[in-house]
Amino acid sequence: MGEDKQLVNWKRVVILAGAVIAFTIGSGFATGQEIIQYYTAYGMNSLLVIAVFLITFLYYNFSFAKAGSEQKFEKANDIYKYYCGNYIGTFCDYYSTLFCYMSFWVMVGGAASTLNQAYGLPIWVGATVLTVITVITVVGGLNSLVDAIGIVGPIIVVLCITIGLITCIRDGGSIPEGLEIIKTSAYEGGAAGESIKNAGANWLISGLSYSGFVLLWFASFTSALASKNSKKDLNYGIIGGTLAVCIAIGLVSFAQISNINLGENGVHVWNAAIPNLILATKIWKPFSAIFAMVVFAGIYTTAVPLLYNPVSRFSEEGTARFKILTILLALIGLIVGLFLPFRVLVNIIYVLNGYVGAVLILFMLWKNFKDFINKKK
Repeated sequence: MGEDKQLVNWKRVVILAGAVIAFTIGSGFATGQEIIQYYTAYGMNSLLVIAVFLITFLYYNFSFAKAGSEQKFEKANDIYKYYCGNYIGTFCDYYSTLFCYMSFWVMVGGAASTLNQAYGLPIWVGATVLTVITVITVVGGLNSLVDAIGIVGPIIVVLCITIGLITCIRDGGSIPEGLEIIKTSAYEGGAAGESIKNAGANWLISGLSYSGFVLLWFASFTSALASKNSKKDLNYGIIGGTLAVCIAIGLVSFAQISNINLGENGVHVWNAAIPNLILATKIWKPFSAIFAMVVFAGIYTTAVPLLYNPVSRFSEEGTARFKILTILLALIGLIVGLFLPFRVLVNIIYVLNGYVGAVLILFMLWKNFKDFINKKK
């Protein structure tokens, strides 16, 4: 029976969609920090940022899935050589490994900020707990990771959509006021000249940057999934996961806009480490405590593959070298995550690497164009 005639395994589609969601939603997304910097900061133009992300995200993930299914790469990171050639592809291979590791630092910072803002725990508690359980998981192997994150991912998206929907229904009338505050930079609680952090000079750059940094996570991930799953199931999973993420982004962004100056003691939605926690607290204080734990779980499910990627790149799973490297890199990540503020980590690491990912999209477009022309000959 041909691929096109195969029945869709909807259970597998849901799991794959969940994996796509969970890998997209790390500490930056679940906490609301990514949404603030990449979307909310642009006011009404956040809708255009979403459109850019939707189109480019679907394009390159479909491309990765097709390449992975057809080429059956010996190593998932060979996807870079496929699109960029041997030299640039090798550079991208090592660079993406470095980026995954730097993204692990962001997860450590997110975990630290989440437990600090939600429960008042010292910064080192959340960072240390995340590092320890991530090390234990990576050392133990990743055989069931996709299924695990496929469960946690949808839970986080549902909670983010719930927070955004309830807030938009309740505070929708304040959206015009919030848009005006963003336009005039009339932010409360900030020092002189302090403003909301943003990811780029305009909405287009922000959309391409967001798509770009997520690309560096998904290149090897999607191509590897393609070699182990039905192409049809994976494509449906990509579509479902992408739409769910975009809906969550839109709702949370406008929820943040309508409450942009909500907060106290100098910590407001526009400058908080965990803006979504402020929104959750406004809905119902006990809900914020539950939401914080789910956010922490989402950070964990993203942190595990981000640490596993660089460790497995330079050692074989199960060996003493693998275990030592896991512990060493985790400790370095713990130190960086503790001493660099979470907002700064997101703004520097994600934005910088987003530009690199955007350049990779150009290489992909060029290869797809050349392949199309060659088929016409």
